[in-house]
Amino acid sequence: MNEHTVAVERSRTADEIQTLRWNLESATGAGQTLAAPGDIRDRIRSSEALPPLPEITRRLLELRADPDANALMLAEAVGLDPMLSAQLLRWANSPYYAPRSPVSTVRDAIVRALGFNLSFSLALGLAALSPLKTPNTGPLSRDRIWRHGMQCATLMQALAREQPAEIRPASGLIELAGVTQNIGYLLLGHLLPEHFQLLGRFIQSNPGLALPTLERFAIGVEHTQLGGWLFEAWEMPEALQTVQRQHHNPAYSGEHQSLVLLTCLADQLLEGRGDGLGARPSDPETRTGLLERLGLGEHACEHALSALADCEEEDNDD
Repeated sequence: MNEHTVAVERSRTADEIQTLRWNLESATGAGQTLAAPGDIRDRIRSSEALPPLPEITRRLLELRADPDANALMLAEAVGLDPMLSAQLLRWANSPYYAPRSPVSTVRDAIVRALGFNLSFSLALGLAALSPLKTPNTGPLSRDRIWRHGMQCATLMQALAREQPAEIRPASGLIELAGVTQNIGYLLLGHLLPEHFQLLGRFIQSNPGLALPTLERFAIGVEHTQLGGWLFEAWEMPEALQTVQRQHHNPAYSGEHQSLVLLTCLADQLLEGRGDGLGARPSDPETRTGLLERLGLGEHACEHALSALADCEEEDNDD
């Protein structure tokens, strides 16, 4: 990012903050007081406040570390959770994977439709999200967060297929990173529903402003930090912790660079088609640099968006 870009970013952020101040009263309502950001951070980071890692997620992580793990073992683990089984079957029968005949068992979903690595990723993602009881209302409703995660996972998988093999992330992490990247919003709604609703009102009162700016102003912390704290407490894989913290940072450079930047690109593509959650759209210079570092061209973005559109169109026809 050059000096001109930094200056533009600072100016744009200052303008956004001023707009936020103008809209503060309508977002909060008369007489409502805001908790100090530090108080919110302390409450959320408290080990007593963070929900424990679900038992099914723990089982799946242990199985993931077993070099002898196979489809039957995974099917048995998933089968212990009826809701998880139903969600995995729904994904396996989606048009994107187009099974020749409907899949009716978890084992068939793993073997015939999804494959072992993808099944593991989706099962882990679904299990990780399950304990967070977030309101299903407003611009950050649970359903919208879930839909956005699935869209990102689909885009990331399509983009990764066109990456050079030497920089392509491990297939078992791509979909999981996409599905869980916004778990910080669900954590906020689970622990502090009143602040979750407040953030939703800020979003509705300030259309067009980048969501990270709104988060910092409204609650003093971003969803990337919340997700990072939760995944750290759960001892999730380091790559996924990094995605939580950095998936809105196109300048990120580090061990898990390709996975982080794929997530960032998928977010930006969804913003471009009007399905985003409020990430700042990239300028041409940032977009070009992001594609270069991922070993991709614009054609890869077009192919990925086309694949997502085809999947959604067929799904709507069912």
